[in-house]
Amino acid sequence: MRQDNVQRKVHGASWFFLSLICVYLCVVMILWKTNIGSHITMVQNLILSQSMIFVPTIIYILISKCDLRETLRLKKTHWLAIIIVPAFVVALEPLMTLINAISLLWVESATTELATGLVSNHKLWVSTLLMAVTPGIVEELAYRGVIMGSYRYGSRLAAIIIGGIMFGAMHMNFNQMAYAMVLGMMLGFLAEATGSIFTTMYAHFCFNEISVIISYIASHVSVLKEMVEKQASEGIAADQLKQTILIYIPFAFMGLCAAAAMIVLLAYLNGRHMDMLAMFRRNRNTEAKRPRIISVPLVLALCVCIGFMIITEYVIQCLHYYRCGHLHINAVNPCRGTSRMRWYTVRQHPPEYRLFWKMQFRHRRCHPLCCS
Repeated sequence: MRQDNVQRKVHGASWFFLSLICVYLCVVMILWKTNIGSHITMVQNLILSQSMIFVPTIIYILISKCDLRETLRLKKTHWLAIIIVPAFVVALEPLMTLINAISLLWVESATTELATGLVSNHKLWVSTLLMAVTPGIVEELAYRGVIMGSYRYGSRLAAIIIGGIMFGAMHMNFNQMAYAMVLGMMLGFLAEATGSIFTTMYAHFCFNEISVIISYIASHVSVLKEMVEKQASEGIAADQLKQTILIYIPFAFMGLCAAAAMIVLLAYLNGRHMDMLAMFRRNRNTEAKRPRIISVPLVLALCVCIGFMIITEYVIQCLHYYRCGHLHINAVNPCRGTSRMRWYTVRQHPPEYRLFWKMQFRHRRCHPLCCS
């Protein structure tokens, strides 16, 4: 492929990511200003959020006329991936749990209430379709397909790392960003090992489906349901989180090693082990000819994501509780046990008030502890 075409592909992927972020922000602002967001159900919320990724992806594919087989890597893989990929996902679960626990020391969970609320009010197949099947297809087409498939013309290793960072940033909250970055990178290595996007779609589905099934069981077993409700109302103590972190460290390390071994096995099965090794070797003759992945639209998009997360995670909370008139301050946070300000959240609101939940602090119906 000609050098100018390669450069155009790489820059096009950066502009595509920036357009995804702009679409997200525009939709959020429209819903915020028109107050439509407060009337949208959780199902509509999930459909809309995936549409904001799927529609721009299809438009970009049609405009750029990219090779579906090479860029998106719509190729078949070895049949043993059907067995190995779920094992790969299970092996990564301790690592994801560890990263999630570490992030919860500073930020609130952004997914627990969504998953629990959906499976509590809908059938299992509906939750699976909305939270596992659809994201597995849509997000993988955008990130392991268009973005990583374009960036790999510059550097395959850099495409995996930067693609993972972009995948984490697009979730627009620090809690999901923490483990989504690592998951995105591992899915990138999986895509390189198999040469197919179908394996990453399958892995993404398995990862989300585990959360759906756990939430479904927890919401339909009375004992577990009481535990979840108690945890949601009281929060998780910092000492408990730290204990969880210490317990999961060895399991996370062993799981990561097992996942890496499965990637190597899949690379051998698909005859791509030499390509995987070449990815870690530096070739000075070809490096000078490769296009640069870091660009202005990429940096701008990441800065916007981080700025949005900072504003919605901390600044809007501060303004909201200041308007409430009662800002409860505790020297020791009873939820986490850290010396910081206690912010009573709107976690008690019904699911329909959680669309783009970080923006929902404008609602007048605050937590009863805040405005009592």
